[in-house]
Amino acid sequence: MIPIGISEILKAVDGTLLWGDKNGVVTNVVTDSRKAGKDSLFVPIVGERVDAHRFIPQVMQAGASVTFSSKKDVAPEDSGSCIYVEDTLAALQKTAAYYRSRFDIPVIGVTGSVGKTTTKEMISAVLEKKYRVVKTQGNWNSQIGVALMMFELEPETELAIFEMGMSLPGEMARLVEIAKPQTAVMTNIGVSHIGNLGSRENIAKEKGHIVKYVGTSHEGKLYICGNGDMKQITGENVPYSLCEAKCPICYYGTEADCEVRATDLTVTETGQKFVYHGRQTGEVELSVMGGHNVNNALVAMALGEQFGVAFADAVQALKEYRPFSMRGERKDAYGYHVIDDTYNASPDSINSNIDALFDYAKTGQKIAVLGDVLELGEQSEELHRGIGKFIVEEAQKGKTLDLVITVGEGASFIAKQVEETSNIPVKICKDNEEAAAFVKKCAKEGDWILVKGSRGMHMDEVVQKVVM
Repeated sequence: MIPIGISEILKAVDGTLLWGDKNGVVTNVVTDSRKAGKDSLFVPIVGERVDAHRFIPQVMQAGASVTFSSKKDVAPEDSGSCIYVEDTLAALQKTAAYYRSRFDIPVIGVTGSVGKTTTKEMISAVLEKKYRVVKTQGNWNSQIGVALMMFELEPETELAIFEMGMSLPGEMARLVEIAKPQTAVMTNIGVSHIGNLGSRENIAKEKGHIVKYVGTSHEGKLYICGNGDMKQITGENVPYSLCEAKCPICYYGTEADCEVRATDLTVTETGQKFVYHGRQTGEVELSVMGGHNVNNALVAMALGEQFGVAFADAVQALKEYRPFSMRGERKDAYGYHVIDDTYNASPDSINSNIDALFDYAKTGQKIAVLGDVLELGEQSEELHRGIGKFIVEEAQKGKTLDLVITVGEGASFIAKQVEETSNIPVKICKDNEEAAAFVKKCAKEGDWILVKGSRGMHMDEVVQKVVM
């Protein structure tokens, strides 16, 4: 992080100095009091259970230069400074936006209901062949995380890729003002957080705020996955009038009318391959299965072309790509194979992963262990039953699961739908421990087992017990 003065921060957040010296500097920004140290700016977030203002004395003793406070009665410390602001989160975001404004570099924003992290990682793998890249770390795609990521920019940074998530109205607009992406990727519009936003159309509108700065510099453009109804739902709902430039659009996918597309998809011993059609044409090989990963790779290749990465280098980057922990990671134990995709879930991503399971599984049983998809609101039963319908429809096409195991009230509707409309065996479990025990009882050598559910369901516990 480039050092910034306390006086600069005061101006950026329109704050008031409660006590201390405005002439100090900040060299790192933290919301976790345990990470505060010399020359830190501490941002005390007021959460549902903890108000971090109580840690202000601790961080100042640790050497922090300055702290924000939304309370005026903060007792002065022997060192450091305190800036009063009405909202500490808003102040963090304003400071991050100010710091971001120091960098005239290409910034890519990645959003979508599912696939953001994998897409971001594939894009980064390609662009790192030519550039010094800063990319979102871990799950820093939130109102706090995106802001903190700005401070990872350094003088030597040549390009940045930020994952941008949202679950409530207005959140994407705030993230866009922080990161100001001139190029954006929209992976899909599904039903994640539909309980908060009401409809896919509303989700498209909210995510669509990412277009505001697209095309304003660095020859930026908007990349939209053009499969299914994506052209229609984005065309009718993304607020393109917000865009401060012409917002050039590139559709990518497997459908014939996509500008960037994949053909000749083939499963291999180690993954899959396809023929890429963009500015150039050539074969791309992946170590991960599933049509959704083909789409992720397509946009990574397209961005490689946009930013001048050699075609052969981009192909090699994707061949070398390996999934992160709990994101499609394969774990082998006792002769069977577990696909750990437990980081998070939506109905769309579960369907994609079930489809990919058939690419992996050449022999043995195909078992799906599925936990609740959270934040679906009043549509929870309908959407979980929709997953069950997908499983049955795929079985009618010859892609039949041998066993469906569910955990949680919502996921039980998946099992009920399957049981009511097919002969596929199901097992409804009360918790992860029961599910893991049932898998170990049923699994045999050569079987393939998909485990997936929302993060709040802690489905990784099933994986740990099954492979231990």
